[in-house]
Amino acid sequence: MSGLSKRRIAVDGEIEKKLAQGQRLQARERYADAEARYRKVLAADAGHVVALTGLSQCLIAQERAPEAIALLDRAAEAAVAETGYLFDLATACALVGYRHQARAVYRRALEINPDHTSVLINLANVENDLGETQAAVDLLSRAIEINPNAARAWTNLGKILTGTDLLDDALACYRRAIEIDPNISQAWTNLAALYEILGRFEDALDALQKSLTLDPECDAARWNLARTLLTLGETEAGWDMYGFGFACRERQPHRPFPGLIWEDEDLSDKTIMVWREQGLGDDLIFSTCYSDLIARAGHVIIETDARLVPLYQRTWPEATVRAETMASTGLGNYPDVDFDLTAPAGLVAGRLRRRVADFPDEIRGLQADPARLAECREWLATLGPGPKIGLSWTSGKINDLRSAYYTALADWKPLFETKDVSIVNLQYTNVDEEAAALARDFGFTLHRMPGLDLFKDIEGAAALTTCMDTVVGPPSFPVMLAGALGRPCFHYGQKRVWTKLGTNRLPWFPTIRCYTIDRTTNRTALAARMTTDVKAFFGK
Repeated sequence: MSGLSKRRIAVDGEIEKKLAQGQRLQARERYADAEARYRKVLAADAGHVVALTGLSQCLIAQERAPEAIALLDRAAEAAVAETGYLFDLATACALVGYRHQARAVYRRALEINPDHTSVLINLANVENDLGETQAAVDLLSRAIEINPNAARAWTNLGKILTGTDLLDDALACYRRAIEIDPNISQAWTNLAALYEILGRFEDALDALQKSLTLDPECDAARWNLARTLLTLGETEAGWDMYGFGFACRERQPHRPFPGLIWEDEDLSDKTIMVWREQGLGDDLIFSTCYSDLIARAGHVIIETDARLVPLYQRTWPEATVRAETMASTGLGNYPDVDFDLTAPAGLVAGRLRRRVADFPDEIRGLQADPARLAECREWLATLGPGPKIGLSWTSGKINDLRSAYYTALADWKPLFETKDVSIVNLQYTNVDEEAAALARDFGFTLHRMPGLDLFKDIEGAAALTTCMDTVVGPPSFPVMLAGALGRPCFHYGQKRVWTKLGTNRLPWFPTIRCYTIDRTTNRTALAARMTTDVKAFFGK
């Protein structure tokens, strides 16, 4: 072997060594150190796509997204017109969420090779992420036309069709994918997600077990399994796997705080900081555990959405409540750590509500601002005597799948026909068009408190909701707020959902009565049945 060849092998070995170091450091979330290793790889091989991907991810993790985008733009500009390299570069762009550049580079690859199945499949994923569903379906259909045995194309088509509510077609796609290749764990994971939507949780459990047999380290499958176990009432097993929701980034924000996560140690002489996860609805659900946590700990710090801070501080004056700092993860970027242990709110729930029997019959209801309560009562008095019923009916996030669990305002005609009651709007989206149609077509009034922004002004929403004699609504923030305030509620939603923990109710909120809605439900009939129960509640 020539000396030149030996030197080349040595250089290549050094590149791979630096690459492996960068990957290990990145996995440990030591992003600055990983960045340095990746840059050394790229200095030796500017076209090393794996290093380019890792460096871009590290820059984004360090909140240097513009640098990552500039890096990928330069790589795309200098890219050679070769399908394999363009494919890898586009995939790097997609991995860091730079979808527009990923689409552009994948399209360049297709210009060279229009029948490249992997490019068609990956471009379809990007198009779907960008909201171009039909384009994604067309690309996957083209891939299947070229290669009818492309199991990954069938799997991805099933996922897209699931999102468009074509559930039977999606099921057929997954079955075809598994028939072609039963060893693709993602196909089983996606099939399990579809079974969840169809309410077939036992089938979902079986599919997830098959997925994890193929890929035991798949955090997404483990999180889906946790959710399925909770739905089936296997609460202890489900809570034990709950943390995988953060590992796969389905639960947000991800704040690992190395060495500080609470693992059920004694808290009597400790300060624990608990932080909000997901949206406001989940935050309110898990907040029902805070009284128990406060009783157990030396001191509790609650970090939450800034809009909830005064409401929580008023409710738990013995705790410290402050606005969350989303950038603070405990990975060298959390100044002045003033706690001994920490945990996301759901993990606290998993410790304190291991079984359904652990839920209390009553909760400490959130305490609205007395001054705002007085304002609301003054306005409500102008509506005349009789019960005040708060109503919401939809959500700010509606798609083909979610629409099955919501109603239209006009569906609630039976409730508006109830004599001697006032129906008060708690819907935080724009209701002008539906409210005008209700008045025009039926002569009914949806009362809306002047000057109150139910989306931005949570203090005002809490005060108005506290004044309601009862609340009616779907799975959205207004009902969760009413439940957290301790108000009696009539709530419709999915029959089986993980927050019900295998029961026919929401154990978190003892004052909420649950009803079932699905794709087959007659909305008017549901509203009429619930209205009958509301009347009985008021003795009418």
